[in-house]
Amino acid sequence: MKIKFFMSGIFLLIILSMVFIFSGTTNAQHEGGLGEDRVHLNIATENQLLRIDGMTAALAKAIVEYREKSGFFKVPEDLLNVPGMTREIFNKLNPQVGTEGDLFCVPKEGSEEDEDEEPILSPSKC
Repeated sequence: MKIKFFMSGIFLLIILSMVFIFSGTTNAQHEGGLGEDRVHLNIATENQLLRIDGMTAALAKAIVEYREKSGFFKVPEDLLNVPGMTREIFNKLNPQVGTEGDLFCVPKEGSEEDEDEEPILSPSKC
């Protein structure tokens, strides 16, 4: 009787551990929500920042340099401290705070990180 109880407890512990492990993996993969692509302002490279609507090469470089010197952005308004950032550009970038406090912008539509992808061709009429 004790062995049966002990084995049931071990089995339950294994099942709960698996649920806990796999639920964390699912959340990490679904970070963008509904397939939304994001450019994370605290870790993005200059090229990744250029995917954001309203971003220029000079501003992307200034953001990376500011971040290296001053640390991560804590709130969206911290971007206004970046040299060259105006309120108009800030509003166009529309920085947002994620559920875990991360700052991000949604890139312009149709911008892909990997632009070397082959175009889709229509079927041949032959």
